Amino acid sequence: MATHVLWQADVADFDAWLTVFRDDVKNRRAAGIADLNVWRDPDQANHAVALFAITDLDKAKAFFDSEELAMHMERDGVINVTVKRLIPA
Repeated sequence: MATHVLWQADVADFDAWLTVFRDDVKNRRAAGIADLNVWRDPDQANHAVALFAITDLDKAKAFFDSEELAMHMERDGVINVTVKRLIPA
C-alpha cells in the first residue's frame, strides 16, 4: 500500500523557499521521499503545499522529525508546518 505525505507551511518568501526546496531533492530521495507536486496557495502567496510519495516510511519519518530539518526550516523562515500521512481508502 502506497503512503503519501501532504506537507504544508507558511514560508517567509515562497520563491526563495522553492529554490532551496528544489536544491534539496537529493536529501529527500535519500530519505525515501519522492516529490510529486508543489503548490502555492493562491489566497496566501507565502503558503507552500507539497505532496510526496513515501518509498521508505522509517527513513521518511526520521527525515521529517530530524533536528537538522527543523534547524533548516527555522533558518529559512518556515513556520506553521503540518505533515499529514495519507493512505489510500
